[in-house]
Amino acid sequence: MHLKLLEDFIALSKSSSLFRAAESRNVTHPAFGRRIRALEEWAGVPLVERGTQHTQLNASGKVVLAAALEVMDILNDTRASLQKPEQARARRVLIASGRTLSHLVLPGLMLRLQQSLPPFQTKVITTTLNYGIDMLVDGEVDFLLCHAHDPIYEKIDNPSFKYRRVGADKLVAVSAPLAPGHPRFQVPRIRTDPAVPFLDYSDSMSLGKIMRSRLKGICTPALLNTVYESDLADAILAVARQGLGLAWLPYTLVEQDLKAGTLVRADHEVNDIDMEIRLYVAADNPRALARQIWSETERSLAV
Repeated sequence: MHLKLLEDFIALSKSSSLFRAAESRNVTHPAFGRRIRALEEWAGVPLVERGTQHTQLNASGKVVLAAALEVMDILNDTRASLQKPEQARARRVLIASGRTLSHLVLPGLMLRLQQSLPPFQTKVITTTLNYGIDMLVDGEVDFLLCHAHDPIYEKIDNPSFKYRRVGADKLVAVSAPLAPGHPRFQVPRIRTDPAVPFLDYSDSMSLGKIMRSRLKGICTPALLNTVYESDLADAILAVARQGLGLAWLPYTLVEQDLKAGTLVRADHEVNDIDMEIRLYVAADNPRALARQIWSETERSLAV
């Protein structure tokens, strides 16, 4: 069985004669006739009623036609599905991002890039910092969007990777209010201050790494009693709103809560923990689209 026999048979079903069907398949009338007979030999029964003026499929031929159409559809769809991923990949960029940045920063970043570049697709993989770094190092993603602090991350702090500062944020100590403008829990500064329930980040989160690198300079960490831990800043925010503890959260995440009074500052602004938001890329990324996006980032998005 050859696929061209099925294609010939489908062409015959759309024509009223072997001659016109042969023309549509760009073969001679005798050659086309031999192909149809070869299909009939394979089927073991006649498939066509041959008349002097017209040719039409018999009952068996209609059964074979239905199967031929289904087979060709399946094969064509399969071939298209095999080709699409590679075609789509050429105009798709993969970005690993922390969960908080994926909805607070990345949409605006992508919008600015989409406005100045030909259309492309963005696939976002939300993950922890450690896994995001590993994916960038292993070439599984084109870019890594993350919060950063000094010292920066050893695996990508080398000439094999480049980064641009694409934004800034800060970690703000917040608490549910005890009274309007007054926190239920305050940052403990000295050893005689009361211990407070603490809402902490999982070790894998960049926000947690940044916070812990600065805590000793702004409070007494021994007085922070962890009562809740999460790898999702939004989850910590929700618990903080319920008044269950003190938390350091990104200002961009709590700005509206601070304005509405559902959360209040638990420390002075001078003790906010400044952070950079960086976009990392492998210096030797081979993909044309990734290089194009990076060039545009260098040109217009560095702040």
